[in-house]
Amino acid sequence: MRTMVIMSALFVGLLASCKDKHEPTPTQPPVSDPAPASTPAPQTSTTTTTTTTTTEDPDGTSVSIGEDGFSLKSKNGDDNSNVTVSKKEVKVEKTN
Repeated sequence: MRTMVIMSALFVGLLASCKDKHEPTPTQPPVSDPAPASTPAPQTSTTTTTTTTTTEDPDGTSVSIGEDGFSLKSKNGDDNSNVTVSKKEVKVEKTN
């Protein structure tokens, strides 16, 4: 019987020492998200280009047809030709 009491005491001692200890872990205060690092503004350069164009009649031929007649204009470099035919008149012009 004595062995039984010693064994029981030893068993109770082992149970007490091996028992899971549930110590409450200290809760940390919630950390608010820090503000993101400010990104530098992208470097942009603004360039302004000004283009001037002169209105010059391009070389070529144009034909206009209307109720009164038609007009044929032709340009080749400095040579200009203009032919106009209408119900009232026929006109031919050539300039160099």
